[in-house]
Amino acid sequence: MIETSMLQVLIALSHNENISKAAEELNVTQSAVSQALKNLEAKVGFSIVTRQGKAVTLTENGQRLAKIAKQYFKRIEETIEQIHLENHDIKGKLHVGSLYGLGKTWLSSRMLSFLAGYPDLEVRLSMDFPDTIIKKFDQHEIDCIIVPDYLVPAFAEKWDLHSEFTTLVFPKSFGITAESEMKDILSHPIIFYDINDPNFFRWCREKFGVVPRNVKPRLIVNSFGQMLQAVDEGLGIAVVPTHVLKRAHTSRPNIATVGKEHEIFSNKISFAFHADEAQNFKIKELYKFLLEVAREL
Repeated sequence: MIETSMLQVLIALSHNENISKAAEELNVTQSAVSQALKNLEAKVGFSIVTRQGKAVTLTENGQRLAKIAKQYFKRIEETIEQIHLENHDIKGKLHVGSLYGLGKTWLSSRMLSFLAGYPDLEVRLSMDFPDTIIKKFDQHEIDCIIVPDYLVPAFAEKWDLHSEFTTLVFPKSFGITAESEMKDILSHPIIFYDINDPNFFRWCREKFGVVPRNVKPRLIVNSFGQMLQAVDEGLGIAVVPTHVLKRAHTSRPNIATVGKEHEIFSNKISFAFHADEAQNFKIKELYKFLLEVAREL
């Protein structure tokens, strides 16, 4: 009979192709890895690896066996998760990634609400810049990500979570109305999210049919909350997501918009995960929860 410890060694070698690194991953000695590998080859009757000192490379048959071993352990984990789910008891760990803005303004507090229903679940929420989040997701350091749809990697699976809209905001004292022309709007100081604020230019294109040129912002601040504060204090106009404005509306009474009919579609927020995790119950439960609370955005 093939022992599970032998299969764990095989999987570790498929990740590392090195005896010492495999031993480190499994928290055992190098001699234990070498012995388990020797015993496995004796059990199956064919070579699992080719050796060059401590470095090893899985043979074609070794790769086939490693693939089956991974599926074996995955099925066990899925079955355990299924049983916990049937008992309304989700356990284990879940690593979620998102961008700073969405993570701070909406996702982090919702994750706390989600965890309240699953006291035995350990969740790690990572918020970072797009390149970092996508890299960690690609390396399987993160289980699922909540990001704008255009950031979802081609190799990932995704479910729609929320459609985001943006709107022009300005101090009431500026006197801007829905009938104001673009030149009138651009006569006011402008606040950008970044140096080439796509939300601002997209809103102008949808509203006026053209993209303004040579726009020089008075202020660039990488935070929608700070942008709203600047607008509230009369420093200029800005284009921000409607869900950000909705949360700040009661605390920013000096801010006005040109009306709901001039809110424009910005992008979709997607819930993305690795293709082999489509049946992961923790991921499915989190998506179901976030889809429900996304209605408030």
